[in-house]
Amino acid sequence: MAYFSPIPLDEDWHVHSTFSDGVDTIDANIVAAAARGLQHLGCVDHVRRDTTYLPGYVAAVEEARASTPIALTIGIEAKILDAFGTLDLPEVPKAVDLIYVADHQFPGPDGPISPRIIREGIAAGERDRAGVLEQLASATIASMRRHASRQTLVLAHLFSIVPKMGLSEDDIPDDTLRAIAECAAATSTIIEVSERWRCPSARMIALCIASGVRMVASTDSHRSSDIAAWDYVRTRAEEVG
Repeated sequence: MAYFSPIPLDEDWHVHSTFSDGVDTIDANIVAAAARGLQHLGCVDHVRRDTTYLPGYVAAVEEARASTPIALTIGIEAKILDAFGTLDLPEVPKAVDLIYVADHQFPGPDGPISPRIIREGIAAGERDRAGVLEQLASATIASMRRHASRQTLVLAHLFSIVPKMGLSEDDIPDDTLRAIAECAAATSTIIEVSERWRCPSARMIALCIASGVRMVASTDSHRSSDIAAWDYVRTRAEEVG
């Protein structure tokens, strides 16, 4: 019987380059991807509202497409800024294929808050654990509803901020996870399984697959040697396959 995995491992959907904080160039990343037999490489770099490099970045990926059989996508990664799902985005060229929604900071009502501040507030009894997790989930859902009509969205390393706040994904109720999965399905948002951040959990992956969400493998690599180096993702893929 042929083995099928809903998380294909011949694709790496999240690889950074020297256009932001990656060590290697787009061309070097493609060479590494080819050596590992990948069929798809997601080129992704960080942006903020004042980012100006996008025209050059888009041109570099489009030029690289002409010289490789590997399917390349042009992605930009932006953090959720607030509880209303605002993303830290500059003007986005139409050639950008994917917007990666990232939880780098906690999305507070008035703007991003350091996860350290949230952790200290929980420890001091000033913040409610369940309320923090519910607000994070609510902002994630709001970002999908607000931005899915622009470009295809990818939820990048979903819940990677949770341990930084001194919490666990195990603390998030099934109903909350299911609400995120159902919104992702309704908005055609992709959710990555992140090697670097080892998230989301098997429980969330199962809920997403049951909801019809497309799940993809990502290393979030910042150097070419880490591309498609699977451990956590392979384990999750085998479990659901």
